[in-house]
Amino acid sequence: MSGYIDSHTHITNDDLDVTAYLEDIREAKEEGLVKSLLVLTEKAEEKLYDALKDDPYFDFARGIFPTDAARYSEEDLKELKNILAKPGFVALGEIGLDYHWAKEIRESQIELFILQIDLANELDLPIIIHSREAMSDTLKVLKEHECRRKGVVHCFSGSMEMMKEFNKLGYMVAFGGTLTYKNNVQGIRAIRELDLDHLLIETDAPYLTPTPKRGQRNRTANVKLVYKFISELLSIDERELIDKVYDNYRRLFLRSR
Repeated sequence: MSGYIDSHTHITNDDLDVTAYLEDIREAKEEGLVKSLLVLTEKAEEKLYDALKDDPYFDFARGIFPTDAARYSEEDLKELKNILAKPGFVALGEIGLDYHWAKEIRESQIELFILQIDLANELDLPIIIHSREAMSDTLKVLKEHECRRKGVVHCFSGSMEMMKEFNKLGYMVAFGGTLTYKNNVQGIRAIRELDLDHLLIETDAPYLTPTPKRGQRNRTANVKLVYKFISELLSIDERELIDKVYDNYRRLFLRSR
């Protein structure tokens, strides 16, 4: 049976408070969530896998984040390959380009992005794409280096025209709390034009809390606020939206299950 899915969430990197995180997840399940994709971005977070791997509520992803491009090694890529071979890992990510925090290592980011697309192809995994202030270069890399299982541009912040270019290549886009922000005219325009077969919904918790809880620490159960916002914006039944996103998620990440 389908239900709310948070297609991209984290545990707070600063404290790795597993007990508090599990309490959040318990509450999320009580509120109707059936699945969260937990994206691990730091080596320290990998210990979570052993604590959570037997809970079918969770899927996992791991990648080398673009701001780490200046200091990754071949050993890091080998280690990443070993991690992704474990049960429950359904995607390689988040990976991509970030010119907001690390434009000075642009070439290294592009190189690492391509290497991880190659690894995703080797492992037959989709990718989760981070693109901040780098949409044009992200699109260029994806056009020149195909990921066979495709993937999703997470926390999409580009234009409607750019979104359609990603969709033409076969990539989904994910919207989260930022879509609910009053000044996000570009995001509203994009999602109004989106073919819902390409839609995922996420929180990026503990970041980017949606309205009306903006200013608080985000939690995965807040994904329901994004579903509600989108269903009202697009004038579609929320149950229909839940089923569509559930099907999209399974098609992208759980094809082999």
